[in-house]
Amino acid sequence: MTNRRIIYVLEPFTVPFGGVAVIYRHVEILAAHGFAAFVALRNKPAVDFYGTTAPQLIHNGMFQVIPDDILVIPEGLWQAELRQLRGAPVRRLMFCQNQYYLPFTADSRAGISEFGVDGVIASSESVRNFFREVYGLTDIPLLPCAIDPARFTPARDKRRQIAYMPRKLPRDAKFIEAVFKRRHPRFADVPWVSIDGVSQAESARILGESLLFLSLSHMESFGLPPLEAMACGCLVAGYHGDGGREYMNSENGWWAQTGDWRACADGLAAALDMLDSGGDKLEACYRATAHTAAQYKPHRLEAELLAFWRLEIAR
Repeated sequence: MTNRRIIYVLEPFTVPFGGVAVIYRHVEILAAHGFAAFVALRNKPAVDFYGTTAPQLIHNGMFQVIPDDILVIPEGLWQAELRQLRGAPVRRLMFCQNQYYLPFTADSRAGISEFGVDGVIASSESVRNFFREVYGLTDIPLLPCAIDPARFTPARDKRRQIAYMPRKLPRDAKFIEAVFKRRHPRFADVPWVSIDGVSQAESARILGESLLFLSLSHMESFGLPPLEAMACGCLVAGYHGDGGREYMNSENGWWAQTGDWRACADGLAAALDMLDSGGDKLEACYRATAHTAAQYKPHRLEAELLAFWRLEIAR
C-alpha cells in the first residue's frame, strides 16, 4: 500500500456532530485497509463522543504537510493554518456533507477555486446535484452515508415515547411539542425525550428504546438522524430538511416542510394511532422503514470509499 498520506482535517468540537462521526469512520476504514490515513486535530478533544479508533495527528496549531499529502477538508472549515498551506505541494479535496455551510467568497466567477480546493467529494445526491447545478461540475464522486446496524438497532423493550434532537431547531421542538399536546390531547401524556450533547452510543440507545422520532432536519444535504431512527425501529414524522428527500417517502414516514408545525404534530398523532391500531398498515410501515435503512449499510460505503481512494492516490 502506498505511503501517501490521506489527512482529514477537523476541529476538536466540544459537541457531537453526525458529520464528524462520518469522517472518523472514513479514516477507520482506510486505516484498517492499509492506507496512511489520519484525522488532523489542533488538540485532542476533551470528550470522545464517537468511540473512534481512527489514527490522529495532533498538531497544536502547527500543522505541517509533506509533498503529495492529500488534505480532505470539510465544507466551511478554514483554519488559519490551512490558509497558510494554500501554496503547499499537496492536493486538497473538499468532503462536502452539507452545501448550506459552504464559505462562499465575493468572487462568484471563481468556480470551486474560491474554496481553495482541487476537487469535491459528495456525501449525498443533494450535494452532488448542488455542485452540478451551481458550479457545472459533472463528475463528482459520491461516498454514501451509512448506518451501522450493530449500533443503531431496536431495543428488546420499546418505550412509548417521542425522541427528538433539538440542536438545530430548539424553538421548533418546544413549539411542536406544545401544539401536539393541545391539538391531540389523547396523547398528551406521551413522554418526549431530548437527545442533545450525548455520545453516538447514547443517542443510539435512546433511539433504540423509543417508538417514535420527531425529525427536526433543517437545511440538510441528507439528514442522518431520521434514518438512524428508522434503523432503530422508530416510526418517524417531521421535517425532511430538503436533503432527506433522498430516502423519505410516503411509505416510510410522515414528512413536512420546515416550519409546518401542524403536519409534524398530526404526523406524530397518526403514527401513534397506527401503533395503537396495529395490523397490516403498521407492518407495512415497519417494512418500509427497515428497507430504507438497509439501503445505507456499511459495506456499501466501504466498497465505494476504498475504490475512490485507490484511484485517487494513484494520480
